[in-house]
Amino acid sequence: MIGVLVLVLMIVFLFSGMPVAFALGVAGAIGIYVYDGMDAVLGVLGTVPFRSAASYTLSTVPMFILMAQFISVSGTVDDVFTAAQRWLERLPGGLAVTTIFASAGMAAMSGSSTASAATLSTMAVPQMVKRGYSESLATGVVTVAGTLAIMIPPSIAFVLYGIITETSIGKLLIAGIIPGILTATMYTAAVIVWSKVRPHSMPRSSSVYSWKERFSSLNRLWPFMILATLVVGSMYAGFATPTEAAAVGAFGAFVIPLVMRRLTLRTFKSAALKTIESTAMIFAIIIGAMIFGYFLTVTQSTQSLIQYIGDLSYNRWVIMMLIILLYLVLGCIMDQVAIILVTLPLTFPLVTSLGFDPIWFGVICTKTAEIGMATPPVGINAYVVSATSKVPLDQVFRGAGPLIVVDLISLAILLAFPALSTWLPSTMIA
Repeated sequence: MIGVLVLVLMIVFLFSGMPVAFALGVAGAIGIYVYDGMDAVLGVLGTVPFRSAASYTLSTVPMFILMAQFISVSGTVDDVFTAAQRWLERLPGGLAVTTIFASAGMAAMSGSSTASAATLSTMAVPQMVKRGYSESLATGVVTVAGTLAIMIPPSIAFVLYGIITETSIGKLLIAGIIPGILTATMYTAAVIVWSKVRPHSMPRSSSVYSWKERFSSLNRLWPFMILATLVVGSMYAGFATPTEAAAVGAFGAFVIPLVMRRLTLRTFKSAALKTIESTAMIFAIIIGAMIFGYFLTVTQSTQSLIQYIGDLSYNRWVIMMLIILLYLVLGCIMDQVAIILVTLPLTFPLVTSLGFDPIWFGVICTKTAEIGMATPPVGINAYVVSATSKVPLDQVFRGAGPLIVVDLISLAILLAFPALSTWLPSTMIA
């Protein structure tokens, strides 16, 4: 009973506007106090923050964020978009397809969803509108395509999932490759079909680029493509841990634009400050989640829930569908990092007790978070694109709607075929 009351208290804190980190930490501390007294609370508060943050594995988080920020300020997204445009614009809905592939390319080099969406909204949306695309369609494509950064490695969501659940971070990151490619391919197919069904919504491009222009557009991308391949490949081959790969990625993302004279003192400071802000926010949430998780452990709330579910006669897939529905609903009202840290102490032990693969469940969790970033009312990518492009929020959500349906279909495919998520990690050398 106390576990339910504290959970309700945490939800009340969240909906009252309290920051996620404090909602978790305060609710957990109150629960520990009621259950075990003030001495227990002081003991937890005196040890958990340091133990939660002083982790070698957690250094992966700021390194990947720093890598994303250096790539973001270096103007690489402009190069990615230009290259994708020259190769793909002749396709039906060419600029929309270009935006999808540019987002996938940005995701493979940085893993920052909001940065990708914000940058592409300033580049792609004006071009699409100028060529005759509707504002709703243009912003909707940018909003949904930007979410690819959550799935395609490097992905902060996978890193946090691995830390909280003690699952191999390297395998989780590699597990996102095939689902990420599947999602981008389905987005592209949907845009092409959309252009056939409603040809007035996206005109066919009349631009013709020579092969020389196409190949020359790749020149500035090779260093970053090699860097992204090195980061992911070193983990896959077992040459580096995720933390080591993240450090190499951050260093490379600093050196390459420096050599290319694209990094100034001002942009370096901007990247460093944004990294500090994001890292502090994530670490604060982790500390709060650990305090709340300690409360769940000492009160055996998780064990009681598992036992209760285990005594039910429902098929395990029915329970899994309810968990997924929970994640989809939470995705509409909460940030994806908060969802992962808030729910996993309860859902992960339950899912593994039902016999589901933890790597596969990590992909499913990340996929639902990906959908949530574009889903009303709190789809953060939609807000970023709306603010950047000056297009009303309702139009952005309207344009994202068809591709959100595609996302739900791809989620169903990942549920039906777990091997899409587990096969590649199973082939890793270490």
